[in-house]
Amino acid sequence: MNSSQLVILIFGVLYFSFILFTRKKGNFEEYSVAGRGLGFFLIFSSLCASFIGPGWSMGLVREGFSTGMFLAYLLPFCGLGLILVGIILVPRIRNKFNDIYSIGDLVGGTKSHNHKFVRLATGIFSLLFFGSITVAMSYAGGELINNVFGFPKIWAIVIVTTIVISYSYFGGIRATIQTDAIQFIHFIILIPILAILIVSDEQFVWKDYVEITSVNTISEFNTHPVIGIFGFGLLWLLSSTGLDSGGLGRFLASKNNTVARNATIASGIFMAAWLVLMVFIGSTGYYLYPELGNNDQVLLHIASEHFPGVLYGIFIIAMIGVVMSSQDTVLNAGSILFSEDIMGTMKQMTERQKLKAAKLYTILMGIICIIVASYLSSILEAIMIITEFYIPVMIPVIVFSIIKKNFHWQAALISMLVGFISYIIWKQFLSFLLPELVAALALSTLSYLVSDYILAKKLRFNN
Repeated sequence: MNSSQLVILIFGVLYFSFILFTRKKGNFEEYSVAGRGLGFFLIFSSLCASFIGPGWSMGLVREGFSTGMFLAYLLPFCGLGLILVGIILVPRIRNKFNDIYSIGDLVGGTKSHNHKFVRLATGIFSLLFFGSITVAMSYAGGELINNVFGFPKIWAIVIVTTIVISYSYFGGIRATIQTDAIQFIHFIILIPILAILIVSDEQFVWKDYVEITSVNTISEFNTHPVIGIFGFGLLWLLSSTGLDSGGLGRFLASKNNTVARNATIASGIFMAAWLVLMVFIGSTGYYLYPELGNNDQVLLHIASEHFPGVLYGIFIIAMIGVVMSSQDTVLNAGSILFSEDIMGTMKQMTERQKLKAAKLYTILMGIICIIVASYLSSILEAIMIITEFYIPVMIPVIVFSIIKKNFHWQAALISMLVGFISYIIWKQFLSFLLPELVAALALSTLSYLVSDYILAKKLRFNN
């Protein structure tokens, strides 16, 4: 065992001891919304940590390596999306839905569309989204363990997934958010240090870097039509809004309206700059180490070249913590969806039974992750494909649930179905006319408005 591996094991024991310390038993409200009592820093750091996880760190560094600073022109839209949600929607969520537990409650509960079919559909679509991301997190964890210890990929995935399942089973959203905060502190210290070490390297010459990176960036722009770049921008704008089960859990876990709003806005401002930094690090990797393969281990190689041994060990622990904390987050969100919006919709359940169902999901999802994760090849690509499917199906009905006063449950189901079908058809046959996300989102929104208008008009006529 070399010195870096020894440092990783020592810091790993300390880090995961803290994780286990945060595990707290409680009722379903504590498990799902932390008693609705968390402050600004925990909500802010947890929202940020959910986006600087492995997909937005390892994945974006890989993209910077292969496409220069292309994504740096689009990624600030992620921050803008979160800022707009913080200003416009989060206060409405906190005021209108102050006693709900899940996204199914928001979309299909008594204060919105008020129908079990809508709630069940919301739970199923959202669970597919979070279940897929959970698998991607297992893949990312396997990449890290494989890089550090050289274990076969499947065994690396088994190790990291088993550890996460073990402590997630006993946790809840409070414990998840607390470990997110530790992860966030690690990263906001280590990543800027890495960037400084890179540009301070004697081999790094700004003029040469700009020339090489400009070629890659311009080449990437030239490969995409203008409408395609617009589609990319829209995808990034809507991919980080927090309008999913994980983001909603954090809004609801905050102790008041002001905390939720300010933490979300601050997260958006932070993310606009942070994601660009990750792409920059990836582009410097191509400049310094063009011989590297284009894969998700680019960030780890850059870190190993620039961090001294002890600091590299701490960085790897932070990265493993990022993966495990992110997987804990999506497992928690998925378990709440499963117990509250799927099982809870199909039959009456006590709070104790919901808690048991949530923990059962955690175990089953872990088994699925181990089986499926070994077949992935790119974490960011997998996450963005999943996100692109989720947006046209769920975002319109979520927004309408928040801003409207009168509802027709049929309009919500029609919108979800149209979003799902139109995305698949457009992607297969018509993407050359318009990006599938743009088309599916427009059709989903339009179908909701038209069906809602027809149903409202029919109701007035009957009365």
